[in-house]
Amino acid sequence: MKYVQDEKPERSDEVKAWLDEEIDAQKIRHDAIAAEMEGLQEERNGWIAEFLKIIQNRGFNVNGDMRRQIADDEMPERPDRPDADKVVW
Repeated sequence: MKYVQDEKPERSDEVKAWLDEEIDAQKIRHDAIAAEMEGLQEERNGWIAEFLKIIQNRGFNVNGDMRRQIADDEMPERPDRPDADKVVW
């Protein structure tokens, strides 16, 4: 069976050149964002430590103003891999 979405028109050389430029620009922007995110790792470690301290000491809101503290045995363990804290963007 033949579907309309399976057929695509040929791209002109002008369009191909424009797409190549756009793809290169996107890669440059992505690399800059990735480098910035990687540079935040130490600060992110502090944010995570502060969050874990808060949920153990003050707890978090379960429902309305009901709070629940997280016990030591319920605390999550950080996975042992280099991209454990990687943010997907």
